[in-house]
Amino acid sequence: MTVVHRFFSFWYDFLVGDSWELFLGPIVALLVVGICIDLGVDHALAGFMLFALVVAIALASVARRSGTAT
Repeated sequence: MTVVHRFFSFWYDFLVGDSWELFLGPIVALLVVGICIDLGVDHALAGFMLFALVVAIALASVARRSGTAT
């Protein structure tokens, strides 16, 4: 195994681990909220949206792991 492969393997395991949705979900939530702010959504509402999206992502991940998701 080369040094470069081990380097990227470490960072993938560190950032993504077993749950890719917890890595990509907040990034997508930030992009969605950023687009909403650009479209003129109030900043307080955007902050609440970000919080709600991150909580929804976490709950969906827990439901998926526990087997209760459909």
